[in-house]
Amino acid sequence: MKAKLLLVPGLAGFLMGCTLTGTDSLNKVAPAPASIPENKPITKKEENLPIKAPKAATCIAFADFRAQEAASKDRPALQRQQLQEDARKAYQQALEIERDNLQALVGLARLYVQMEDFQHAQSTYELAAKMHPKKGGVWFELGMLHARKKDWKQSLEYLTKAVELEPENRQFLNNYGFTLARSGNFEESLKVFLRTNEPSKARYQVARMMNHVGRNDEARELLTKALAEKPDYPEAIELLSALGK
Repeated sequence: MKAKLLLVPGLAGFLMGCTLTGTDSLNKVAPAPASIPENKPITKKEENLPIKAPKAATCIAFADFRAQEAASKDRPALQRQQLQEDARKAYQQALEIERDNLQALVGLARLYVQMEDFQHAQSTYELAAKMHPKKGGVWFELGMLHARKKDWKQSLEYLTKAVELEPENRQFLNNYGFTLARSGNFEESLKVFLRTNEPSKARYQVARMMNHVGRNDEARELLTKALAEKPDYPEAIELLSALGK
């Protein structure tokens, strides 16, 4: 059964301004009538009217839709590549219209990550951060990109900026805490987790990462402290049992 690539009803007409692969059929118009009734004003044929320039938001909507379709692992590889290419062109067209459009910049960077083109993803995130330095989400995603590459030093630099801009964002804090622990900064990691968790859970979170990097003696010590604070903590009991007392 062939995968469906049709836009939802109404969306195709809304997005037809973006000049992308596979959209030619959307630009066809109905044939002009054979004759014009008397006393009716003569109007220009639709094909002779000037083409209306698309808005950046229109191209972004198209790109987001294509990128979401490309994310499906059930699609054939060639089909996914075509959808990604459509999305890339649409994001870039949006940026030609509005060069500092944050939604287009982040969408394009995420698309490059999806395509595993990390070099272009990094440069696009960096451009977004340069143009929008007060947006914590941009620094966060840039930090997570470096964490994915196991570049912990650079990742922590960007995650620190994200947390400084949004100090109460739990997603930022939790990922910052795990990255600190993954890089061996266990004391700082615990301080970060204590900002959003009760002490027993904060110690458990750090112990998990200690176990991940092979620091099992320290993990046992931290789990023992967590269970002293909360004896019925099931996750801590399970991990301590797996490590061996």
